[in-house]
Amino acid sequence: MYTPSTTEYQLIDGARKSLQRLHQTISELDDTTYTRQSVALPGSTIGKHVRHIIEHYLLLINAITSGKQPISVNYASRRRDVAIETSVQNGMDAILSVADPQLTVCLDLLNKPDLSLRTPVRVTDTLPSGMESALMSTLGRELWFCTHHMVHHNAIIASLLHEAGRQAPQEFAYAPSTVKHNHSQGQP
Repeated sequence: MYTPSTTEYQLIDGARKSLQRLHQTISELDDTTYTRQSVALPGSTIGKHVRHIIEHYLLLINAITSGKQPISVNYASRRRDVAIETSVQNGMDAILSVADPQLTVCLDLLNKPDLSLRTPVRVTDTLPSGMESALMSTLGRELWFCTHHMVHHNAIIASLLHEAGRQAPQEFAYAPSTVKHNHSQGQP
């Protein structure tokens, strides 16, 4: 069983807490703000970034829970579910569906002998040239990728909130290493 001091627990708990912060942040929005087009990033909306974050997690979780070996995830094959990006309620529901039951299933699966953070994962995505390519990774690296990837999208969401005259919660858009450094320097 994993305890709070294990890397497995920390990865899943970190993802869960980050998703809960995202949920709390968007719960205070109306659909107009959620779907407001950015001035600085044309075509970008808070809802589109929420959908993008959720779809990365879902692709990885579905690959893990499929039972297929080797684990294979194609981040280029996202559904691009418009319902998540156009409705705050749908976005919150999608976040909760990932944050609790699905991440808990992943932690449970990591308790089984055939899965570990070192389990190989074949990752396919689109390169800058437009070509799709497969690379090898590990389950731990991909769990961390999804959370760290969310931090960068949260930074964009924070900018979009600013454009809408709102403020993101403190530390919402900062990587754990930045938060740790700031705390070591006596900064909030």
